[in-house]
Amino acid sequence: AVLVAGGAWGWSSATTPIGVDATSGYANATVTIPGGFWLASFGALFLGISVAVQPARAAVLGALYALCEGFCLGAISAMFDAQTDGIVGAAILSTVCVFVVSLLLFMTRIVKPTQKLAFAVIAGMGGLALLYFFVFILSIFNWGWLYSDSFRSIGIVVTIVAIVLAALSLVLDFGTIEAGVQAGAPKEFEWYLGFGLMVTLIWLYISILRLLALLARNR
Repeated sequence: AVLVAGGAWGWSSATTPIGVDATSGYANATVTIPGGFWLASFGALFLGISVAVQPARAAVLGALYALCEGFCLGAISAMFDAQTDGIVGAAILSTVCVFVVSLLLFMTRIVKPTQKLAFAVIAGMGGLALLYFFVFILSIFNWGWLYSDSFRSIGIVVTIVAIVLAALSLVLDFGTIEAGVQAGAPKEFEWYLGFGLMVTLIWLYISILRLLALLARNR
């Protein structure tokens, strides 16, 4: 709820000037990032690390993280929606669908939160991190490559992999929550588990939003 409230705040704070070409009638919508975006970004990063280090403070710090992260997500979503109308609604619906499917796979034990699955997800996330770092280094020397058709095709494949990893991470989150309940973990631990579930959903939403944007550019 706090994340959604922050998202609405960030969305409404983003200004959307529309420049119209009088000769052709073509309208080009752009979004100006709201003030405080980078402050909220670094704040979310600091709060996320603080919660990971001190799970007992997840009730307060997790809510503050949700507000800052929601503000950033709202502004980013406004940017994507200005370029491709309806993309945010499609990304939200897709995120909910993936969440429901992941929950059903977990409840039916078709996919089990085993140590092998956890290792595969962690290894995949590490590989993605290295790939993103490699692309960042390449972009320093050849910025135009990021807008090429070959990079767009690679980006689609990599983003699909990220979505699959995020979905499997949801299964691991469900398993951790179930294990905490069965072990009789302290009640305040539920805030930390809720925080972890929220972070995974944010990752999933951003990945789906990026995939839809790449597909829209291909059209």
